[in-house]
Amino acid sequence: MDFINNIGSAFASLIGFTPLILILMGVIIGILGGSIPGISPSMAVALLLPMTYKMSPTMALVMLMGIYIGANYGGSITAVTINTPGTPSATVTSFDGYPMVQNGRAGEAMGISLWASVFGGIIGILILIFAAEPLAQLALKFWPSEYFALCILGLTTVATLGGKNWQKALAAVLLGLLLNTMGLPPTIGIKRFTFNLTFLYDGITFVPALIGLFALGEVFSELEKYRPENQKYEKVTYTWPKMKYYWGLKWSIIRSGIMGTLIGVFPGAGGTIASFLAYDMEKRISKHPEDFGKGAPEGVVAAEAANSSSVGGAMVPLLSLGIPGSSTAAVLLGALMIHNLTPGPELFIKEPEMVNALFASMFIANIFMAAVGVFGSKLWV
Repeated sequence: MDFINNIGSAFASLIGFTPLILILMGVIIGILGGSIPGISPSMAVALLLPMTYKMSPTMALVMLMGIYIGANYGGSITAVTINTPGTPSATVTSFDGYPMVQNGRAGEAMGISLWASVFGGIIGILILIFAAEPLAQLALKFWPSEYFALCILGLTTVATLGGKNWQKALAAVLLGLLLNTMGLPPTIGIKRFTFNLTFLYDGITFVPALIGLFALGEVFSELEKYRPENQKYEKVTYTWPKMKYYWGLKWSIIRSGIMGTLIGVFPGAGGTIASFLAYDMEKRISKHPEDFGKGAPEGVVAAEAANSSSVGGAMVPLLSLGIPGSSTAAVLLGALMIHNLTPGPELFIKEPEMVNALFASMFIANIFMAAVGVFGSKLWV
């Protein structure tokens, strides 16, 4: 009963002009940052971090949390509309979201990505609130061997995604692993495949590779088909599905939301692995797995619900143990330390009001995200 009262008090403390404006501003900035390929959620939060130096710790964190939540959804906008994921975790969204747009189902694709993000995020927050401590203890039991097994699991899902074209899937995995060997390894410090180019010492990071493989690939593909004399600029058909349609996808949202939260708890896993694993799970249990990759609504649901719920999962080890569960959570760790707050078990004892306000702000941010998405999705299409 005390817990419910505390959360209620936290909501009451945020029902004011300044807190709500900061959360709304954070969500809008996050959506814009997430939709721009190359600006990941962690970069969006890092860019706005200096703005919070003069704020109170609570106001600073609720705004940064709004950016984090908004950016995870924002990546799906360009993934769905132009097959260019704005964030790494939105890569999976493009598998089925873009084919849906090509099939004249733009409103359906945008609606699914929005509401799957909203409800997936809420699932992650609920699990964060009620199961933070036991999940944090579970994450502590993961050692290098367990993380290696998790990586192997992520790679093996590609075999399922490839379907009958397993040769192409295998080639893609091997190419990805090969690209990841470039640079200076942190353990031995020997230059590998750098060709004496200093900008390759850090290797090829995920976001530049994503832009090169997806964005440029889409540009070249469209250039091949481009014929000026045959161009017809027609208005995109846009029909927003009714809520009954989303209700039919409820079990996919719940499954992917839980999966995303659990994967997000493990430091270093993040929303990208969560999206791939949730997508693979939905494809395995689907009655029509052949539709995945051709515009299956469950594919978009799995990707978006998983990457949004991973936000709540990533906050579990951050708040409970002081260990960031994702790169964005690492930036938030820096924000906590800048404001003289030490994440860990004592944070819940010394700053319970701030922690509860953070939980409440995550709910409010998802509500704002739904509102901005509903009014802005037609504009984005």
